[in-house]
Amino acid sequence: MFKIRYTLVMFAVLLLLTGCSPKDDFDDYDHAELRPSENVAAVTEFEEYDGNIESITVFITNDSDKRFPLNGNFRLQKKVNDEWKAIKRYYDPESLISDGTNREMLEHSEGAVCIDLKEHVKLPLLPGQYRIWVGSISGNRTVAAEFEVK
Repeated sequence: MFKIRYTLVMFAVLLLLTGCSPKDDFDDYDHAELRPSENVAAVTEFEEYDGNIESITVFITNDSDKRFPLNGNFRLQKKVNDEWKAIKRYYDPESLISDGTNREMLEHSEGAVCIDLKEHVKLPLLPGQYRIWVGSISGNRTVAAEFEVK
Protein backbone atom coordinates (compact mmCIF):
# COMPACT_ATOMS: atom_id res chain seq x y z
CA MET A 1 0.00 0.00 0.00
CA PHE A 2 2.89 2.34 0.81
CA LYS A 3 4.41 1.83 -2.66
CA ILE A 4 1.16 2.73 -4.37
CA ARG A 5 0.74 5.93 -2.32
CA TYR A 6 4.37 6.86 -2.86
CA THR A 7 4.03 6.30 -6.60
CA LEU A 8 0.84 8.42 -6.77
CA VAL A 9 2.41 11.25 -4.77
CA MET A 10 5.53 11.25 -6.96
CA PHE A 11 3.38 11.21 -10.10
CA ALA A 12 1.37 14.20 -8.84
CA VAL A 13 4.54 16.13 -7.95
CA LEU A 14 6.10 15.46 -11.36
CA LEU A 15 2.87 16.45 -13.10
CA LEU A 16 2.79 19.74 -11.22
CA LEU A 17 6.45 20.46 -11.91
CA THR A 18 6.17 19.90 -15.64
CA GLY A 19 2.96 21.93 -15.90
CA CYS A 20 4.38 24.93 -14.04
CA SER A 21 7.48 25.56 -16.08
CA PRO A 22 7.37 28.93 -17.92
CA LYS A 23 6.79 28.83 -21.65
CA ASP A 24 7.31 31.36 -24.42
CA ASP A 25 4.13 33.17 -25.43
CA PHE A 26 4.34 32.61 -29.19
CA ASP A 27 1.79 33.95 -31.65
CA ASP A 28 0.91 30.85 -33.64
CA TYR A 29 -1.00 32.94 -36.20
CA ASP A 30 1.77 35.43 -37.06
CA HIS A 31 3.67 34.04 -40.04
CA ALA A 32 4.31 37.27 -41.94
CA GLU A 33 7.85 37.67 -43.17
CA LEU A 34 9.41 41.08 -42.79
CA ARG A 35 12.27 42.39 -44.88
CA PRO A 36 14.56 45.13 -43.64
CA SER A 37 14.57 48.43 -45.49
CA GLU A 38 17.67 49.04 -47.57
CA ASN A 39 20.33 51.31 -46.06
CA VAL A 40 18.64 51.43 -42.66
CA ALA A 41 20.25 49.87 -39.57
CA ALA A 42 19.14 49.46 -35.97
CA VAL A 43 20.65 48.45 -32.63
CA THR A 44 19.20 48.22 -29.16
CA GLU A 45 20.55 50.29 -26.29
CA PHE A 46 22.14 47.19 -24.75
CA GLU A 47 23.15 43.84 -26.25
CA GLU A 48 21.79 41.91 -23.26
CA TYR A 49 18.73 42.42 -21.11
CA ASP A 50 17.10 40.92 -18.07
CA GLY A 51 13.84 39.08 -18.79
CA ASN A 52 11.85 41.69 -16.85
CA ILE A 53 12.81 44.50 -19.22
CA GLU A 54 9.83 46.86 -19.47
CA SER A 55 10.98 48.96 -22.42
CA ILE A 56 13.67 48.87 -25.09
CA THR A 57 15.22 51.83 -26.87
CA VAL A 58 16.12 51.15 -30.50
CA PHE A 59 18.60 53.46 -32.23
CA ILE A 60 18.11 53.77 -35.97
CA THR A 61 20.48 55.00 -38.67
CA ASN A 62 18.75 55.96 -41.89
CA ASP A 63 21.35 56.11 -44.65
CA SER A 64 18.72 55.88 -47.38
CA ASP A 65 17.29 58.54 -49.67
CA LYS A 66 13.81 57.96 -48.19
CA ARG A 67 12.25 59.01 -44.92
CA PHE A 68 11.84 56.23 -42.36
CA PRO A 69 8.65 55.94 -40.27
CA LEU A 70 9.05 56.19 -36.50
CA ASN A 71 6.08 55.08 -34.49
CA GLY A 72 5.41 52.84 -31.53
CA ASN A 73 4.56 49.86 -33.70
CA PHE A 74 6.81 46.84 -33.31
CA ARG A 75 7.06 43.09 -33.74
CA LEU A 76 9.06 40.97 -31.32
CA GLN A 77 10.52 37.62 -32.38
CA LYS A 78 12.57 34.91 -30.67
CA LYS A 79 14.99 32.53 -32.37
CA VAL A 80 14.03 28.90 -31.82
CA ASN A 81 15.89 26.10 -33.62
CA ASP A 82 17.34 28.60 -36.15
CA GLU A 83 13.85 29.94 -36.94
CA TRP A 84 12.34 33.26 -35.86
CA LYS A 85 8.97 32.93 -34.13
CA ALA A 86 6.71 35.88 -33.27
CA ILE A 87 5.96 36.66 -29.64
CA LYS A 88 2.26 37.32 -29.05
CA ARG A 89 1.28 40.96 -28.61
CA TYR A 90 -1.59 42.14 -26.46
CA TYR A 91 -3.32 45.35 -27.39
CA ASP A 92 -4.80 47.92 -25.10
CA PRO A 93 -7.70 49.50 -27.02
CA GLU A 94 -6.54 52.94 -25.84
CA SER A 95 -3.11 52.41 -27.45
CA LEU A 96 -4.67 51.84 -30.86
CA ILE A 97 -6.01 55.39 -31.00
CA SER A 98 -3.66 57.47 -33.13
CA ASP A 99 -3.02 61.11 -32.34
CA GLY A 100 -2.82 61.75 -36.08
CA THR A 101 0.88 62.58 -36.02
CA ASN A 102 3.15 60.95 -38.57
CA ARG A 103 6.64 60.63 -37.20
CA GLU A 104 9.44 60.08 -39.67
CA MET A 105 13.20 60.20 -39.71
CA LEU A 106 14.65 62.38 -42.42
CA GLU A 107 16.87 60.91 -45.09
CA HIS A 108 20.48 60.33 -43.97
CA SER A 109 19.75 60.87 -40.28
CA GLU A 110 19.73 59.08 -36.95
CA GLY A 111 16.96 58.68 -34.42
CA ALA A 112 15.56 56.49 -31.68
CA VAL A 113 12.28 54.95 -30.67
CA CYS A 114 11.37 53.62 -27.22
CA ILE A 115 9.21 50.51 -27.26
CA ASP A 116 7.01 49.82 -24.22
CA LEU A 117 7.08 46.04 -23.81
CA LYS A 118 5.27 45.79 -20.47
CA GLU A 119 2.00 46.97 -22.01
CA HIS A 120 2.11 44.59 -24.99
CA VAL A 121 3.95 41.32 -24.25
CA LYS A 122 3.90 38.79 -21.46
CA LEU A 123 6.86 39.30 -19.12
CA PRO A 124 9.32 38.06 -18.15
CA LEU A 125 10.90 37.25 -21.48
CA LEU A 126 12.59 33.86 -21.27
CA PRO A 127 16.31 33.56 -22.01
CA GLY A 128 17.27 33.48 -25.67
CA GLN A 129 18.05 35.47 -28.82
CA TYR A 130 15.44 38.09 -29.81
CA ARG A 131 14.93 40.70 -32.48
CA ILE A 132 12.57 43.63 -32.49
CA TRP A 133 11.23 45.09 -35.72
CA VAL A 134 10.36 48.79 -35.79
CA GLY A 135 9.01 51.12 -38.45
CA SER A 136 5.93 50.67 -40.59
CA ILE A 137 5.22 46.98 -40.10
CA SER A 138 2.27 46.98 -42.51
CA GLY A 139 4.03 49.21 -45.04
CA ASN A 140 7.20 47.10 -45.33
CA ARG A 141 9.43 49.97 -44.17
CA THR A 142 11.02 48.12 -41.26
CA VAL A 143 14.32 47.38 -39.62
CA ALA A 144 15.25 44.84 -36.92
CA ALA A 145 17.60 45.09 -33.96
CA GLU A 146 18.81 41.93 -32.25
CA PHE A 147 19.46 41.43 -28.54
CA GLU A 148 19.77 38.65 -26.00
CA VAL A 149 17.85 37.94 -22.82
CA LYS A 150 19.90 36.27 -20.10
